[in-house]
Amino acid sequence: MLFRLLLLFLIVWFLLWILKKQFAPDEESSAPTSSDQSEDIIACHYCGIHAPKSSGLMYQGEFYCCREHAMLDEQEKS
Repeated sequence: MLFRLLLLFLIVWFLLWILKKQFAPDEESSAPTSSDQSEDIIACHYCGIHAPKSSGLMYQGEFYCCREHAMLDEQEKS
């Protein structure tokens, strides 16, 4: 009798363990990956505002937060 109860308990525990593993969200996909998505922040050569590198532009070797600032800086140099 005790052997049957133990066997039944182990079978139920094993089934619950499998169900939990099937329906639990993956740890890899739920964990935030902020270090993988980091981006360089650079100061605009014209106004000094810090902006992400992908949102600005490089013009004649300098970083600008927008096209307008690149043109204004060019006009001031002339």
